[in-house]
Amino acid sequence: MGENRFSDVITAVAPAQGWWLVALTGLFAVLVTAFSIVGPVTGRRHVLVNLNVLGTVVHEAGHALVACLTGGGVYRFQITSPDTGSVDSWYSTRFSSITTSLAGYAMPPLAGLGAAALLAKGQAAAVLTVTAAMSILILWVARDLFTLACIVAIGGIAAALYWAPAWLQVLVAYLEAWLLLFSEFGGLAALIANRVRYVQRDADDADNLADDTSIPGVLWIAAWLALILWALWTAVPLLWP
Repeated sequence: MGENRFSDVITAVAPAQGWWLVALTGLFAVLVTAFSIVGPVTGRRHVLVNLNVLGTVVHEAGHALVACLTGGGVYRFQITSPDTGSVDSWYSTRFSSITTSLAGYAMPPLAGLGAAALLAKGQAAAVLTVTAAMSILILWVARDLFTLACIVAIGGIAAALYWAPAWLQVLVAYLEAWLLLFSEFGGLAALIANRVRYVQRDADDADNLADDTSIPGVLWIAAWLALILWALWTAVPLLWP
């Protein structure tokens, strides 16, 4: 009986949503992104920027997933702040190294597009189920308390919504989709700003790709930006009622 109940919940189809819910959740995600981009310039950090932790977790999960799929593996998964994280991994081939570095900034917009595709079918509960499942898998390679807290918070909220009314599941699922679609604008802005200001820093994903491929990092940044814009272009018609 309980098994049937679980299956019914995650496959449930929510009714078509009003434009106001889609618009408000989208505008909220734009606001979070705007604060993420403006904050480093003004030196003032807004509390809403903490919601970027979802995009950061999915970014690092992208590295971890592709490392494993291409014959490598993961030693450690770490979130150091809502905007930053790292994955200590090993690679079996040069191809594995390149695709793992490439996956980070690509994963959030692609995950957002996947969420939009599910929401277009009314499957908000399925979006939350995937989020909870991702969180459970990441727990195996989380090694510090802050990372564990972030993962448990994200997965816990998604899982707790199993008992929530349908309208709340839909609201959170739409917000998640929009946040993922927009989250890496702030990350790419930081990559560009660091290069413009010649800030001393550790190697980032674009640097790693430049080292592995001899293609300048700025071209990889442009490729990620094109992917994000394509994902948004494709997702908006799916999300809009």
